[in-house]
Amino acid sequence: MTLLDRTIFYNFLRAWLITFVSLVSLYIVIDIFNKFDEFLEAAQNDFQSVLFLVASYYSYQMVLIFDRISGVLVVLAAMFTIAWMQRNNEFICLLSSGISVRRILWPILVGGFVVLTLSLANREILMPHLAEKLMRPATDPRGELPSRAYGAFEPNGILISGNEALRRYQLVYNLTVTIPERLTGSLQHIRAQEARYIPPGTDHYSGGWLLLDTTPKTLPENWNCPVLEMIDPGKFFLRTERVDFDLITRPPGWFQYASTWMIFQELQRPETIGLSLLAVQFHLRLTMPLLTLIMTVIGLSLLLRDHQRNLFLNTGLCLVVGFALFGAHYLCRHLGEHDYLGAVEAAWLPIFLFGPLAVWLWDAIQT
Repeated sequence: MTLLDRTIFYNFLRAWLITFVSLVSLYIVIDIFNKFDEFLEAAQNDFQSVLFLVASYYSYQMVLIFDRISGVLVVLAAMFTIAWMQRNNEFICLLSSGISVRRILWPILVGGFVVLTLSLANREILMPHLAEKLMRPATDPRGELPSRAYGAFEPNGILISGNEALRRYQLVYNLTVTIPERLTGSLQHIRAQEARYIPPGTDHYSGGWLLLDTTPKTLPENWNCPVLEMIDPGKFFLRTERVDFDLITRPPGWFQYASTWMIFQELQRPETIGLSLLAVQFHLRLTMPLLTLIMTVIGLSLLLRDHQRNLFLNTGLCLVVGFALFGAHYLCRHLGEHDYLGAVEAAWLPIFLFGPLAVWLWDAIQT
């Protein structure tokens, strides 16, 4: 890297950092006012506890905020870097020395690539590791309050669903087990007032659910389903291969915090619920870096296509095109999630629409 490259690269990082701090600070201040009553309730009106809960809550949420705005920040930082250079007439000096515009832009593109790489590491490593904490509401920052339980299928077709769960004790209340006819000869419904998940271990009753206070109390005499065993009347043990406590308490939007590889694995399971949402999310993970790159190229090209045009007019054009691109992105995503478009079309259509525009504008830059 030459001295010029390092200077432009540092200017880009400085613009990105200023933009990031400004947007995050604004978001946190607004969000704190909206959730202040929830923090007070969780801290039992203790001011010091409120400060601790706020700091702890947003230290985890910072990972999610960075993921949500990283793409937009790359575009804004690139535009601010170019606008600052134009304001100080640095472009005139560089162009008069024989340096082409595209050569000047390379440090900015490298900076955008660095930020996108950090964003991918944040998405694929940090967020899945902190997913359980990121999904907690502000009223339950420690994960101690009861949460909602959902339903899930075992690979053998058994449906397990619950009403309410307590994470600390791995308990689910009002657990319902529906065993299909092909496993037992007839459809069986079993309801347990309380069910505890026991992780796989050396104990005989491990790797499944301990069902307590069940209805019915006993199993039929000719019972031959090996995954469900009666210990005592009203006390059963259900062995599960896939449905554990984390799966049954996983909210519908869990895939937003999962890694791309985890989403891919879920798509391979025929018993997975919500395949359309998962398929759209999987393809969006592949296209989001390309979409950010396209928007960055379009923004830079519009700023530099006509040096004589007013800077504010160029910036306004960038914002209009940016809103159009991200609007098309969210529209296609919505259509894909509701099965009006296929998952591939919903994710890749904005790329096919705006990609040629980015190439044309990049080629039209006055050098």
